[in-house]
Amino acid sequence: MPEPIVPDLRARLASGEFLVGTWLTFLDPGIVELLAGAGYDFLVVDMEHGVADAAHLQALCIAARAGGAAVLARVGANEPVRIMHALDVGASGVIVPQIRSVADVERAVAWSRYPPAGLRGAAARRPSGYGRRTKEYFAEANATVLCCAQIETREALEVIDEVLAVPGMDAVLIGPNDLAAALGHLGEPGHPDVETTVADVRERALRRGLPIGYVSASPDPGPAVARRRQGFSFVTVGVDFAFLAAGADAAAGIGRVEGRNGSRRRACRCQLCIDAASRAAQDGPVVP
Repeated sequence: MPEPIVPDLRARLASGEFLVGTWLTFLDPGIVELLAGAGYDFLVVDMEHGVADAAHLQALCIAARAGGAAVLARVGANEPVRIMHALDVGASGVIVPQIRSVADVERAVAWSRYPPAGLRGAAARRPSGYGRRTKEYFAEANATVLCCAQIETREALEVIDEVLAVPGMDAVLIGPNDLAAALGHLGEPGHPDVETTVADVRERALRRGLPIGYVSASPDPGPAVARRRQGFSFVTVGVDFAFLAAGADAAAGIGRVEGRNGSRRRACRCQLCIDAASRAAQDGPVVP
């Protein structure tokens, strides 16, 4: 019998395993395979703020499988066709953004489950091994597909206990940027008010035994490590373009510190470049 095409992230979270992922916005399968090969447990395809559609998602799922990682799709909206497209091309689960009510969560769960538990249409393609194990997939999908609600609105916070209690919701993910905006602190995800709210939601989820995750967009793993110590079940570290930008800025920053003729040039002030400049000053010229 062929091995299942879609990895079971839900079981790993339920077992208490700590999972680490990152975000995908580029559509190049090579980048996906590269990041998967780094050892991430999962990759999140951003279909809310990114440009990926269902056809792109299928190619990215295939590339992620080649690299050994699962894929979660943050769908563009809490709509049946978007959720079903994501699951039918092989995502291990969906992250549903902009949750504002209990009804929103119930809707997301229903379209992530086959009848009689839900409303998902019975037309699995890739997850069934292209028809080679359709019966098996239909039998196991309701127990393996991950439905994750993103907590990021004031309305969700007002009914947070009811939201966390919805049957069939497998995990929640805190989106700190939109949460900060909702609390009146746009662009300040580290504001004390936001941190207090994050801690409150985390504790409520953990008391229910519900896995909870946190979005850390920085390529620096430090903040993600801190979230693990706080009790989070899964985190994301960075995003594809942030890794590229950090590496490019650090490399180019060395050339900006001192020109070829010895003249001083304007240096990039990102932390990576500051560190690179410091090492260059101590160690002398860096020769590629």
